[in-house]
Amino acid sequence: MTLDDLIPVPDWSERHSRAIAAPPPVVLAAAREVTVSEMRLAAVLLAVRGFGRPPRIAFTKLLEQRVGGSWLESGERGDVWAGVLRPWRNQAHPIAGRDALLAFDEPGWVKVAMDLAVTPHGAGTLLSTETRIAATSDDARRTFGRYWRVVRPGSGLVRRSLLRAVERRALTA
Repeated sequence: MTLDDLIPVPDWSERHSRAIAAPPPVVLAAAREVTVSEMRLAAVLLAVRGFGRPPRIAFTKLLEQRVGGSWLESGERGDVWAGVLRPWRNQAHPIAGRDALLAFDEPGWVKVAMDLAVTPHGAGTLLSTETRIAATSDDARRTFGRYWRVVRPGSGLVRRSLLRAVERRALTA
C-alpha cells in the first residue's frame, strides 16, 4: 500500500528524506524501533505541546496510541499510517482500514496518511517520509489550512528529527 492508494490528490503534503549509509532492512528496522526520546527536537516539541516527558515507545506506536482509530500497515519497503482527524480539536474518527478511509466523506474532517519508506540508494538507503492530507469539506479545508499554517514548521522539524534518529540507530546497529 502506498500514499497514492490512500490520498492520491492531497490538499496538503510534506516530504522529507535522508540518505543513510546502511542497508534497507537495517534502516527499516531502526525506523520501526526508534523512540520519541531519541528524536531530540521532536521530544522537546512534543513535551511543549503537552505530552510532558517524551515516552520511550517507538514513534510508530506513538502514532497509533495518540491518534485513536488510526491504523498502520507494514510492508517490506516501509510502513503506512492513516487516520481521519480533526487535529485542531484533537479528535480522531475510528477508521478500520483502506476501504473505510477511501469511503469516508463526512464533512468537517481531514484524512491523513503518512509513510516511512526505504529505497536502495547507492551502497545505502534513502529513508523518506511523506504526509498527505485531504479535507472532506470546504469548511474542514479552511479550518485545517489555518491550523496547518501554525503547526507545519513544527511538523517538519519532527519529521527531520525522526530521520536523524533513525540514522543514528541504524548506524549503531
